[in-house]
Amino acid sequence: MTDEQGAPEGSPGLIQPWIAQLRKITQELAGMTGLSESVFAQPVPSWPGLPLPGALSAAQLNAIASALAAQRSSIAALQAQLTAFDEQLETLEGILGPLAEWSKKWAEFERLVTKPGGDPRPSG
Repeated sequence: MTDEQGAPEGSPGLIQPWIAQLRKITQELAGMTGLSESVFAQPVPSWPGLPLPGALSAAQLNAIASALAAQRSSIAALQAQLTAFDEQLETLEGILGPLAEWSKKWAEFERLVTKPGGDPRPSG
């Protein structure tokens, strides 16, 4: 079923957070590209707060597209850094595992050696 505007029932509740986030990003990009706030104040019947496509110039759309590409590039760089960090943690974990086991055995050996009246040699 759809509502009066042709959107599926239940979708406005799911779409509204996405629209709010998109609006915020668009307004931030507008600040970087020099768009005036009045462009974003124009009502759009089905998507309030978003500018009409004709209200944006080709240069402004290119600036927005470039900013989005830069953000995606930043995300890719962060992903690469996180991958490298995860590999470092994996290496450290591989080193600490055997070291922890060795430390446990050393503590057991110290306990046997320092045990009063105990014979550290195996019986038999």
